[in-house]
Amino acid sequence: MPKLTCITTTYNEGPALMASVRSVLAQGFRDFQYIIVDDGSSKETLAVLAKLDDPRITVVMQANDGLSSARNTALELATGDYICFLDADDTRPNWSFAAISKAIDSSKADLLLCPGILQDLRGDIKDFYDADIFEQISCLGPEETFLRDNPIYSKICTLVQQIEPQSANKIIRRQFLEKSNIKFPNTHFFEDIFFHTNIICESQSITFLDCPTFTYFKRYQRPQITATASDLRFDIIAVSKMTLESFARRPEVHDPAHRAAVLASCLKIMEWCETFVSLHHRRAFRQCAQAMIRLVDPLFTHIPSSLPPEAGNLDQARRYLAVLTSTV
Repeated sequence: MPKLTCITTTYNEGPALMASVRSVLAQGFRDFQYIIVDDGSSKETLAVLAKLDDPRITVVMQANDGLSSARNTALELATGDYICFLDADDTRPNWSFAAISKAIDSSKADLLLCPGILQDLRGDIKDFYDADIFEQISCLGPEETFLRDNPIYSKICTLVQQIEPQSANKIIRRQFLEKSNIKFPNTHFFEDIFFHTNIICESQSITFLDCPTFTYFKRYQRPQITATASDLRFDIIAVSKMTLESFARRPEVHDPAHRAAVLASCLKIMEWCETFVSLHHRRAFRQCAQAMIRLVDPLFTHIPSSLPPEAGNLDQARRYLAVLTSTV
């Protein structure tokens, strides 16, 4: 049983996939399992996968069923004590797994979160988008691991909700994940916000790494739904509804700051999608978003005017919520 399982899903990345694979195989820490799930790629990517020859790699082929399905397939095969993810066009520095292993040994936490590095279109290296949130968390106390019975645990969860809801910044204890039965929402894009929100709510302990353990690349002609004006952006409305409904069933819904952070996280992605959806779909997108707001718990349709600092700046969320409720 390896200490760590790393999961990568691929769909038509072709030779570009090898940058991610090489970054995993180059890790100084060697006790890991690497699962790559191909989600129905064309021959070019399959030829790349066929050349992989390392006993730590398990390659799984499936018919095209979406990123969530591919990740869920990998989760069923994972045997590591902890699980992490890496998208097929991002990388990890060679110290990543060693730093993760050290944090696991010292914390045994359900959820470990780590900062990242952003390489923009010109190749400039920057802190990832959520660096300020990690900075706020580091100022809350000297503890390396926060337990649910800690008086500030709800404050930690509210801040963690504002961390970018992507997969590479999470390391999750496998037994905790299996017990909580949290999966990615099959058949939907923008799946990370649902997984992110539910993992935070379910965790009983959270710890943080102080060094970056992944690099996220912004690329021209990035072959992802988030780089297009496709009508698949409508999926964020359905996923936001699923996220808010699942959160509404949890006791955390009665924490105004945490509730506002969850809503703001969803609205941020929804507004971004509306901005970039193709023009002839934009009116329909707005109507669907308004209909979704009508269907969720009314608690979400009011963001209190006074909230603690950990709730963050909610002006953007209040403004977009007002737009969505103005004609409802």
